[in-house]
Amino acid sequence: VSLRLQNRFSSIQLWSNRWKIKINEAKSSFITFSLRLGDCPSVSFNNNQIPITPTIRYLGLIFDRRLTWAQHLKIKKKTINSRLHLLRPLLRSKTSLKNKLLIYKTIIRPVWSYGIQIWGSAKPSNTRTIQAFQSICLRQIVSAPWFITNNNLHKDLNISSLTQLTKYHYVSFHSKLIQHYNPLIKRISSLIIPDNPQRRLKRSWPRDLLI
Repeated sequence: VSLRLQNRFSSIQLWSNRWKIKINEAKSSFITFSLRLGDCPSVSFNNNQIPITPTIRYLGLIFDRRLTWAQHLKIKKKTINSRLHLLRPLLRSKTSLKNKLLIYKTIIRPVWSYGIQIWGSAKPSNTRTIQAFQSICLRQIVSAPWFITNNNLHKDLNISSLTQLTKYHYVSFHSKLIQHYNPLIKRISSLIIPDNPQRRLKRSWPRDLLI
């Protein structure tokens, strides 16, 4: 894999030199996505070795080498806790319930639900903190007493749980893939991963949400 990647880098380097395009290799990172221990041999660009990293940030998502999403959700939890701290006086004020829920849906929930089509199938041990955060927010909004269950709270306020929200967004995302004009993107809509690899550790895949 590293050899093939290095060959591609060499081609990109020739192309960038031909068109006088400067690529900053210092901002690049190398990560191996695998359940096995160890990393693939590193690669270089412009004679500079690309550093190996256990996590990488791309388009607002933090990928770890085992794709557990633990690091991504940990950072998201800190972010939404800070936002809740700023909005707590407003959520506990005499503002109408409709406006409080609107604040939560438009200012707080989009922060943690971004990319949920991908990370939503992570293990419950990793997603549980996000679901617990939402329950805390709803309790503060309505000043719910301790004997009101979280399930009843979500049902009465018509707020989707993390699992329900994940399925909704992935089904919508999958329907767009099927209709996409690019054959490579359309191929992602397959119900199985290409070559149908064997599952490891009984992990859940986003495709399982279609069942």
